[in-house]
Amino acid sequence: MLQYPDSREARTVALAATRNEKALRAFREAVLEEARLSLFDWHADEVIRLQDEVELERLQKLLDLVIPEEMEGNDETN
Repeated sequence: MLQYPDSREARTVALAATRNEKALRAFREAVLEEARLSLFDWHADEVIRLQDEVELERLQKLLDLVIPEEMEGNDETN
């Protein structure tokens, strides 16, 4: 789902959603890559680095459940 921040009401507004497996897998990889790259921030102190490592593990587990590498069904047109 694509969301846009509404700062007036401190919420997000849903703009669009997809069930396209290719798009979901690309999103999954982009999020995980961003989390991996945060671990290379050499300016971060030990506490922040540990927090980033835990966040990467959490995201990996969560996304493995929600957007598995091999999704059920082969319909990539939705």
